[in-house]
Amino acid sequence: MAENDSTPSARDEDAVIQGHNYDGIREYDNPMPGWWLWILWGTILWSPLYILGVHFLDVIPTYEEDLASSQAEIVQIREAYEAANPAFQATPETLAQYVGNQDQIDAGAALFATNCAACHRPDGGGLIGPNLTDEYWIHGGTDVDIFNVISAGVISKGMAPWGPILSAEARAQLVAFVRSLEGTSPPDAMAPQGDPVTADTDDV
Repeated sequence: MAENDSTPSARDEDAVIQGHNYDGIREYDNPMPGWWLWILWGTILWSPLYILGVHFLDVIPTYEEDLASSQAEIVQIREAYEAANPAFQATPETLAQYVGNQDQIDAGAALFATNCAACHRPDGGGLIGPNLTDEYWIHGGTDVDIFNVISAGVISKGMAPWGPILSAEARAQLVAFVRSLEGTSPPDAMAPQGDPVTADTDDV
């Protein structure tokens, strides 16, 4: 027996199938979720308020104003950080705080053993690189000179620049260790190279 439109299943189907019929394809009546409709109406109501606030009442900042304010805030944060954490300056005074300080020398010794000993020997007597234990220096023998050579390297002689690799503090610790090698006279050290730099010409 064929089912007619008066049966419960047909009435239920009519309740959920409403509206258009396209080539036998019928449209279900699926209402939008309530939360979505609230967002839609809230957006519609907020739009004229936003336009008034930005363009007429000047109580809502524009994109450009908000960007400028954020950039100014970033500048203030950076300036405050730099004031609290000043950048390391390789001056005679700052390096003098490392040279002769045993803790800094020990830290420099560990860095030297890892990064420098292959070319200068663990005792600093020189191998591929020059002897670091005598008073002769090729590129200047002040604390600042040594720091700068460590930082920039000597590409023509095969010494890599350590500035991009080691922190300024680590390079200052290396200066402290190199200074501690002076006068140690290791056996079979390389012959002097460069010019002598005595204590009275050093940056102290």
